[in-house]
Amino acid sequence: MAIHLLLFSVLAIFGAGDVGTTAFPLLKVPVGPRACAMGATYTGLADDVNCLFWNPAGLGRLSSIQMSLSHQEWFAGTRDENFGVSLPLGPGCLGLGAVFSSTEGIEIWDPENNRGEEVSVQGGYAALGYGIKITRRIHCGLAFKALYDQLIENTGIGACADIGAICQPTRALRIGLSAKNLGPGMRYGSEDYPLPITVRLGLSYIHSRFRVLFDANAPIDNIPDFHLGGEYLLNRFVTLRTGLRLGPQDWHSLGLPSMLTAGCGIHYDRFTLDYALLPYGPLGLTHRLALHMDFRASLFGRVRMQVLELKTNDPLEAKLTFAGTHQGMSYTDDNGTFILEGVEPGWLRVTAEADGYNPTNDSLLVEARITHNLKFIMRKAGFGSFWGAVYDAATRRTLAAQVEYDGPTQGTLETDATEGSFILRKLPSGNYDVTITPLDSSFQEQTTAIIIEPEKLTSQTFMLEYAFRRAITDSLPSDSSATEVIPDNSETEAAPAESPSGDELPSESEPPSKKEIEEQD
Repeated sequence: MAIHLLLFSVLAIFGAGDVGTTAFPLLKVPVGPRACAMGATYTGLADDVNCLFWNPAGLGRLSSIQMSLSHQEWFAGTRDENFGVSLPLGPGCLGLGAVFSSTEGIEIWDPENNRGEEVSVQGGYAALGYGIKITRRIHCGLAFKALYDQLIENTGIGACADIGAICQPTRALRIGLSAKNLGPGMRYGSEDYPLPITVRLGLSYIHSRFRVLFDANAPIDNIPDFHLGGEYLLNRFVTLRTGLRLGPQDWHSLGLPSMLTAGCGIHYDRFTLDYALLPYGPLGLTHRLALHMDFRASLFGRVRMQVLELKTNDPLEAKLTFAGTHQGMSYTDDNGTFILEGVEPGWLRVTAEADGYNPTNDSLLVEARITHNLKFIMRKAGFGSFWGAVYDAATRRTLAAQVEYDGPTQGTLETDATEGSFILRKLPSGNYDVTITPLDSSFQEQTTAIIIEPEKLTSQTFMLEYAFRRAITDSLPSDSSATEVIPDNSETEAAPAESPSGDELPSESEPPSKKEIEEQD
């Protein structure tokens, strides 16, 4: 980022000295009616497939297959066509695109002022880019472009690259920076000409239905120019857009109306029709039209994930790791959500991790043409304790048993027939499965799920039945008591607890209090 800012400053100060000295001006033409309707501002937003031509870092934000077809009608018989497609691939997204421009009806006059046949010229470039998410708030991207320019008497070829980055310091603000057209130049015959290298800095502010954008453009062959724009989502079907351009066109000669831009987007299902109107004073009006398609392929499924905090139910920014039919890693947004597009049918396992919270995971069977939902409830990391007691359900006598627990940590211990109870201290908080296996094989094994919360004592009484009685009365409810949670700040290791002993379970039998645990330690 620091290198980009330095380059932007250098171009802003020294760029004006070489006005009009670069080749292949098609690289200066903004792509896409949506961005053009907003005053040619898009570097900081870059949230659809056309980000390939503005800031390739935006590809790292895309998670679906998108396609855009655009047509631009200029004056003097000039037309531009644009194509772009995004393909999620690996940890990021691949972008493919092309721009083609042609001008018809160019008159040729010889030195004797005799008119010849009309000819046409054409040119274009193809782009290949890839964007990736570096952290929750930073995306980077790189794009390569192959250039072709067929003039009346000569043909030029060249290549260049764009690099970009997007940073999102807050939920509403995005900052984008891109260096464009970096390359050795354009070769026409035996001569080389420099390309219009440009550095763009863009800001976007998103609030509810509004988007406000600002772009500053520093070209190597002209003075810096500035752009302001925005869009408003009127309803689910219509978006209104407008913008203001302070260059590079000469609005002193073309008139103040040439500074203004306007347009709209019409949405239906996965399709959007975008239109932009750009005036150029005496030269006339220009129109741009595009069809944008957001494919969620019918052969694939879609998974929407949400990560929430247990007690507050607030969204969490979490790292998501995928295994199974889709492999890779991503992050939830500030709303705690992430949508994974184009998932092959089959089992998908997702692990959610957040700083200060215990990791959690889940899996699901992804089906084609279906949007699945996964919700992760994250518990704060910490340690708690677990007290348990094992009794004969019929006689209320204490039993010797093996206790096995499995969760964020695993382990086993044994109780004896005298004490019958146990306590596990300093257990990492989270979900556990506790299995009680009596040493007397005539009793039935029992498994219970428990939740260990930080700084709390969880208790559970296990009432075991005779195996033969359980087989006869399997439909009868168990006498196991409910789980209760008692505050606990103990940090000692697991050890047997001092508990009541005797042939009968005392009516006042309860898990040890915090004070009793501290006295035992």
